[in-house]
Amino acid sequence: MRESVSFDRAAAYYDRTRALPHDVMQRTIALLGDVLPHDGLCLEVGVGTGRIALPLMDEGVRVIGVDLSREMLRRLIANATNGAPALVQGDATRLPFREATFTSALASHVLHLIPNWRAAVDELARVVMPGGVIAVSRGVRGPIRKQGVEEDDPWEQRVTRRFFLEAGDPPWPPGLDNMRELDDHMAAMGATAGESPELTSEGTSTVNERLRTLDAGYWAACWAIDATTRSGAVARTREWALQEFGDLDAPRKTYEGTMWRSYRLAE
Repeated sequence: MRESVSFDRAAAYYDRTRALPHDVMQRTIALLGDVLPHDGLCLEVGVGTGRIALPLMDEGVRVIGVDLSREMLRRLIANATNGAPALVQGDATRLPFREATFTSALASHVLHLIPNWRAAVDELARVVMPGGVIAVSRGVRGPIRKQGVEEDDPWEQRVTRRFFLEAGDPPWPPGLDNMRELDDHMAAMGATAGESPELTSEGTSTVNERLRTLDAGYWAACWAIDATTRSGAVARTREWALQEFGDLDAPRKTYEGTMWRSYRLAE
């Protein structure tokens, strides 16, 4: 995959399937409020439907949003009951802004979708002024498919891993796969890294609910897999899961987390 992943196809269901629990959203906005400068403009690349940008604006942060997907931007405008930020449809690797335009920038759950993620980071560093802050987040314990499955792996990861193996194990992600790579890239340009606490939430779900999500193709990792292949992989994974877990409708604990890094650019 050479091109960044557009979420046009996900716009209709994105808010329903990606919404953060209320307490996690509150902690996220509080964390960013502590990290971001309180003056100037903040650029969010991959602004999507405004999941982060709109609450930040409610806290007085002046946000400008960029996204590859026109449909996601349309959804953001519909969500913006108190006014939408200035928006640009564009590519994160070729930002249409002058150098040192912003005091800060955000990239939430987006760099893993950009094959040339280093170019996107370099663009953020170009448009953020010296001494400014770039904040980046990445999900943890989500559908990670490159690590071997251990006996103590969370059940949802085991089910997800099995599904992708049954579907042919297509390569994923196309972009950033490890935050340590980002740390190294930012350090090479003289930025100072700061790590924030992992924001976590727990809930319940079932194996069958996880399989229905995979069959529906809600995750971007599924989009390269055609519907017939997905359905076949789900059927085979269900047979395996019956042997592994028994009752596939039994509620099981789930865990979701987000890791944030902030980087202060050199003066």
